[in-house]
Amino acid sequence: MAALQSLLTPQFLTKVISQVAGTSDWMQSVFGVQNGGKNVLNYGHGRQGAYHIYNHLRKVAAGRAPGAAAGRRSANPMGRVDFTYPRLFDSVSLNAEVIHNLGRIDNPSVRDQAGADMIRRQTDSLGELASNWRKAMLVGTLRDSLYIGFDGDDVFFDFSAAAGALPTVRQEARMPAGNKTQMNMVGGGNIIDASWATATTDIPGHIGAINAAFQQLNGGHLSACICTSATWQKVIQNDKVASIHGSANSPFLVLERDALEPEIAKTMKNVYRARLSVYPDVIWYITDEGLEIGAPGSETFQKIVEDNKVMFIGHDPSDGTVACYEGSEPIAEYDAGPETVKVGLGAWSVKRANPTATDLFVVDNAIVCNQVPNSQAYGTVIF
Repeated sequence: MAALQSLLTPQFLTKVISQVAGTSDWMQSVFGVQNGGKNVLNYGHGRQGAYHIYNHLRKVAAGRAPGAAAGRRSANPMGRVDFTYPRLFDSVSLNAEVIHNLGRIDNPSVRDQAGADMIRRQTDSLGELASNWRKAMLVGTLRDSLYIGFDGDDVFFDFSAAAGALPTVRQEARMPAGNKTQMNMVGGGNIIDASWATATTDIPGHIGAINAAFQQLNGGHLSACICTSATWQKVIQNDKVASIHGSANSPFLVLERDALEPEIAKTMKNVYRARLSVYPDVIWYITDEGLEIGAPGSETFQKIVEDNKVMFIGHDPSDGTVACYEGSEPIAEYDAGPETVKVGLGAWSVKRANPTATDLFVVDNAIVCNQVPNSQAYGTVIF
């Protein structure tokens, strides 16, 4: 166990919070946007940044007659999206007199000398809060419904604009309108043309059509679906799904968590992974997890995916299509201290007098972006 003096050094505090934030959520790990993840990008941004949208091509290169000059075409257009980094800045103040006289949480009969155990636990909690900040951005981006609300100096996330009289702005993920609701993805009519609550609905046909639409839109493929347990029950009880495999055979295969990287697997206690036998290359993530988000003091529990909807991911989640950009800002960790530039997630502690206390701080400048906006869909499947 680390000494209290070591725990309170800025380097150690940052390390602890970074580790907690980096391994506390399966969804960020799958997409690689957790702190230290493979799809976290740093291009030297401060408060402002930009990313580019660059689509694959399905056209064929120009043919020319023998001896003719090469054909000429315009460069494949690239879109630019400018943004301002959302900023997390939170802290916990621990009064020395109070925490010095606490009993240890794991053994109340033993006094928590100098509050060392409480400080460690509060540090872990700050890491979880920081992880949830990025998770909220990831969920809102995948749903294209991330709203940033303002209440004085407080900034908060929500998945709808219903913040009462408080001002909100929408963080656009630029998902096409056809990739939402009943999903008229390629202009040929709604793919979800009947509710999945009806047993006779052709769910396998819908899945196949969504996969084909991703291929037409951006050259991708349907790689994953994220839904709640209520929606999954509609899928596996569907007549079309069952008829393909016969009543004696299971229409799905549950995937063991042991097959995943250990750091991801241990975060998936409330998540099931499965494949439908009819589409074995599509992984289904079934979860009822959520976040408490909204205006400070009025937060509500909201599920990652609503019960009547499904997130359709039209690419390998880990391939970098969805990325987390990190910004930076100068921070002085104590009064009259030197300014240092903190990139992305950072943490530190400050000892204060009168009254004696330890303040723990965490900051994060980051934004989750979908660099191919038509590579995801958020469909209403039960209506």
